[in-house]
Amino acid sequence: MKKYFLLLLFLLLHTAIEANPIKGTLERIQKGLSKRFNVEIQSASNQEDYFELSGGGKKVTVRANNYVSAAFGINWYLKYYCHANLSYCEDQLPELPTELPAVKERHSTTLTDNLYMNYCTFSYTTAFWDWKRWEREIDLMALNGINMPLAMVGAEVVWRNTLLKFGYTLPEVKEFLCGPAYFGWLLMGNLENIGGPLPDEWFAEQTALQKKILTRMREYGMKPVFQGFFGMVPSSLNKKYPEARLVEQGQWNALQRPPVLDPSDPLFERMAKVWYAEYEKLFGKADFFGGDLFHEGGKTGGINVAEAATQVQKAMKQYNPQSIWVIQSWLGNPKKELLAGLDKDNTLIVDLAAEFWDNWRKREGFEGFPWLWSHISNYGGNIGLHGRLDAIALGPVDGQKDPKASLSMKGTGSTPEGIELNPVVFDLVNEMRWRSEHLDVDKWLREYSVRRYGAEDENLQEAWSIFHRTAYGTYPGHRRPSESVFCAPPSLKRDKITASAWSQCRIFYDPKLYAQGVGLFLKSADQLKDKKTYQYDAVDFVRQYLTDLGREAYYHLVDAFNGKDKKQFEYWSERFLQLIRDQDELLSTHERFFVARWLDMARAKSKRPDLQNLYEHNARMLIGTWTEGRTPVRDYAHKEWGGMLKDYYLPRWSHYIADLNEQLNGIAVDAPDSFQAEKTWVNTYNTYTFEVHADPVEVAKKMYCKYINQSIHF
Repeated sequence: MKKYFLLLLFLLLHTAIEANPIKGTLERIQKGLSKRFNVEIQSASNQEDYFELSGGGKKVTVRANNYVSAAFGINWYLKYYCHANLSYCEDQLPELPTELPAVKERHSTTLTDNLYMNYCTFSYTTAFWDWKRWEREIDLMALNGINMPLAMVGAEVVWRNTLLKFGYTLPEVKEFLCGPAYFGWLLMGNLENIGGPLPDEWFAEQTALQKKILTRMREYGMKPVFQGFFGMVPSSLNKKYPEARLVEQGQWNALQRPPVLDPSDPLFERMAKVWYAEYEKLFGKADFFGGDLFHEGGKTGGINVAEAATQVQKAMKQYNPQSIWVIQSWLGNPKKELLAGLDKDNTLIVDLAAEFWDNWRKREGFEGFPWLWSHISNYGGNIGLHGRLDAIALGPVDGQKDPKASLSMKGTGSTPEGIELNPVVFDLVNEMRWRSEHLDVDKWLREYSVRRYGAEDENLQEAWSIFHRTAYGTYPGHRRPSESVFCAPPSLKRDKITASAWSQCRIFYDPKLYAQGVGLFLKSADQLKDKKTYQYDAVDFVRQYLTDLGREAYYHLVDAFNGKDKKQFEYWSERFLQLIRDQDELLSTHERFFVARWLDMARAKSKRPDLQNLYEHNARMLIGTWTEGRTPVRDYAHKEWGGMLKDYYLPRWSHYIADLNEQLNGIAVDAPDSFQAEKTWVNTYNTYTFEVHADPVEVAKKMYCKYINQSIHF
C-alpha cells in the first residue's frame, strides 16, 4: 500500500510538472532555457497579479500567482538582466551565462486583465496561420503578460452548426459566411458573403486548430474571449422566419450589412441558447464573450436599446451566470442607453483607441463600468513606423490615478488591427499593466536598444531618441500611421492624398531629423548585421526613409505639373518612380517585407489547387481592392511589400505619370483608371519566390547612402 501511495504521489507530481506550460515555451525559444528557471505558483492573498524573482547563479526562482504572471516575470528577467528581446519581429536572445545575474525583486498590479487582439487582426494578420504560428503567438502572449486573448478562430463553425438547427442547408450557410480573410467584419456585423464559399475541409481544420489554441491558452490559465450572440443574423433569415423582427442595418462602406434580430423577439432567445450550446460542444466553456450592437453606424431601428442590451446579456447569463460581455468603446459606442440595460458585474468595456481619444477620461471611467485602457496603433495591417509612445506610457498610469475612472479600471489591452510590426509598441504597452508611475520613455528606449540588438551602443541609443521624437512621436491629430504615397491611388490631390479613405500621407515629424536617426542606426551595421533584430529594423527604418522621400518627390511632381514645368516634372516623376523601384529592391531582401510570405500562408491552408486559389484570392483581394467592386475600403489594407510594389503599385503610378506627361505635351487623354489593372493582379496566381540573393543590411545601407548623399539641382 505504501509503495502504491508513493507511486501515485510521484505520478501526480510528475503530471503537475509536465502541465507547466512555461517549460515548453522556454524550450521553443532556446533549448535548455527552462532549466535555468524554477517556477513556483502561489495564489495571492488579495486581488492582484504578482511575480517575484530571486536567486541567480545556476538558476533563478520565479514565484507568481499564475503561469502568465510567472512567464511575464521570466521575460522581465531576460529583458532587464540578460539584455534579451523576444518579439514577433525577430528575437535577440544570447546564450545565458553559466552564472546568472543575482536578482531579488517583486512586482504586483491590481490591473488583472490584459486583453489582446482586435476582430480585424483575425483577418489582416492571422487569417491563414497554422498551429506552429499560433503556438509562437501564445508563447509571446504569456511572456508579455497577456491573459485575455480574443479567440475567434472557428466561430464560423459555430455559425454553421447553429444555422443548421434553424432550417438552413449547408449551401445556404455558406452563402452567409465569408471567406477566410473576411471573418473579422462578419463577426462585427459589417458584411456577409464575401470571399466564399468555404469548403467543407475548412470547418474541420479550423475546429482542430482552435482546440489546440484553446488547450494551450487554458494551460496558461488565460481567459479566452469567444464570440457572443448579440443578434446579428443572415439576411436570409426572414425567408425562414417571416414573423421575426429584423432590424435592417443599412450599408457599411457600400456593402450590405446583415440585419439584427430584435433581442426582444422570442426567436432571439432560442437562437442564443443554441449558439452557446454549440460553442461549448466544440470548444468548451468560456466566461468572456465579445460582440457589439450597432457597431460602426449600425441602426437601432426604433428598438428599445436598453432593453435590447438587457436581453443580450440575459442570454449570456442564462448560459453562464458568470459570463462577462466584452464591449468595444468605438465611435460613440457603447451608448449610455445601452449601458443602462446592463449589469456592471457582467460587463467589461475596452477603450480601443485610448492612446488617441481617451474616451475613458471623457466618460469618467464609463460611468463606473469595468473598463480596460487599450491602444490600436495599427490600422489595416499597414506598414509604417507608428506608435504614440508617450501616450502609451502615460495613459494606463493616468487611468490608475484618476479619482473616478480608477475605481472601475480593470486592466490594459492591445488591440491593433494588424500585428507583426512596430515591436517596440508591443513591448512597451504590455509593461504598462505592471507600472503605476509615469515612465521616462527616453530612458526606457535606451534600455530597449540594448535589449533589441544585444549591444550597448551610443549610436543606437541616440538613433532611438530621434525615432522617439519623430516616427514614434505623439502629435495632435495623428491617430494613424502616415501612409506611404507609393501605395496611394494616383492623383494630384497633393496634401490631401491618401492610400486609404480615413488616413493621410502627410508626415507629422521632421523627415530630416528622422533621416539623421537612420544614419546613426546604420553606423553600427558592421558589428550587428548578423543580428536578426538589427536586420529587420534596418530594412524597416530605411523603408520609412525612402517613403518619406517619396512624399517629397510626389509633392514636387504635382507642383511641376500644375506649373507646367516639363523639365522639373520629368526629373521629379522619374525620381519618384525610381524610389518605388528601390523600395521594392530593399523590401525584397527580407522575407517579412515580401508579399510571398502572406500569399504562401494562404495557399498552405489546403493541398487542393482549387482551394489554394480560393485562399490566395482572399489574401490578394484583402490587401488590394478589398472587394470585387469599387468601395471606400479599396486600398485600406495596402501593403508596402516587396513584389507588390513592383507589380501592383509601380504600374499604376507609371501609367498615371505617363498620362500626365501626355497632357503637358498638349495631348488630351481620358482620366486614367487603374482599377481594372488592380483587379487583374487580385485575380492572378503568379508565383512570388523569395530567394536570399542580397544582404538586407547591405542593401539598406546602399539605399540610404544613395539618397542621403544626393544633391538636388534645379
